[in-house]
Amino acid sequence: MNDFKRWLKKYLRGADLPLLGLCLCASAFGCVLISSAARPFDGGAAPFLRTQILSVGIGVVIYLVFTAVSLDWLAKFWKWILGFNIGLLLLLYPFGKIIGGNRSWLVFEWLPFNIGPPEIVKVSFILLLAAQMYRFRENASGVLPVAGYFVHTVFMAGLVVQIAGDLGVALIYVAILLVMMFGAGIKPVWFAAMIPAIAAAAPLLWPLLSDYQRNRILIILNPQMDPEGSAWHMLLSMSTLSRGGLTGQGLYQGSQTQKGNFPGIQTDFIFAACGEELGFLGCMALLVLLTGITVRVLLTARQARNGLGALVCFGVAGMMIFQIFENVLMCVGVTPVIGITLPFISYGGSSNIVMYAAMGLVSSVRCHPKMTWLDY
Repeated sequence: MNDFKRWLKKYLRGADLPLLGLCLCASAFGCVLISSAARPFDGGAAPFLRTQILSVGIGVVIYLVFTAVSLDWLAKFWKWILGFNIGLLLLLYPFGKIIGGNRSWLVFEWLPFNIGPPEIVKVSFILLLAAQMYRFRENASGVLPVAGYFVHTVFMAGLVVQIAGDLGVALIYVAILLVMMFGAGIKPVWFAAMIPAIAAAAPLLWPLLSDYQRNRILIILNPQMDPEGSAWHMLLSMSTLSRGGLTGQGLYQGSQTQKGNFPGIQTDFIFAACGEELGFLGCMALLVLLTGITVRVLLTARQARNGLGALVCFGVAGMMIFQIFENVLMCVGVTPVIGITLPFISYGGSSNIVMYAAMGLVSSVRCHPKMTWLDY
């Protein structure tokens, strides 16, 4: 018993409890917004809150479990993790359900929320890419290592687009790669080379997109081209946000939020509900909280005593930064509506659990500062 107490004390001292506290504060903020945004729906907000709170509870458990596991030990099983990633995505071919235009979900009646393989794979992708970069750390900017990073990312993002049709999550994979390359000290010439590469690839990728996806991109240039179709969500979000002013109309008082005719306001467009009911100040408070989480992750990367852990932190920060920017800019009509949730805030079982799992990896970096398994 005394040995267990000593282990628990050491574990709690090493775990990143301030990071967990910030995440729980963000989740609490999200639950408040969901309780308002889902209030006018059939059945009210209670079912959404139950699922959200349950997913946060599961996420906290996973956070603590991941904290206790050394990342370099996990990286030893990279072949199994890669197989898991591919296999999980392939399950969407025969069993995936189309929800919101994407075949991104495995639906089980006995679960309170759907399973999103593209979301789950984000976390293990970060670990695998970090292990790949760490293995080639002596020649990180070499042609073959950099080509390997790109092939790995394009392969996984391509699977997500081809199988699930989820362009949003695929772009998150690319954002993770770019931030991790920056963290790994990849030479700037590779980033400069990406601009003409993307320009050359765009015409080739455009025919592969569905008409629905193309319209979501084109309406950024002209929202009035399809105001009752592809542009409807974006225009409604912008209108909802504009009603809030400085302090908002009041929680549970939003004139548009409380109508109950805004599909996705509790998920992808929760920021619009925040703006209408809590105003500019409420939105700033939300963004400050999410920024605090991101800064804590980057500080962990800076203070990490091993390269693998630092790279994982950069990957998690890249995921956070891209999702925050894309979701907010999507709500204000600057970027296409591609179905990306606001971390810790939006309603969603899988996305919540995934975010806590990712933060658990960051906590593990603090809890296990020294690497013990180098030959993976």
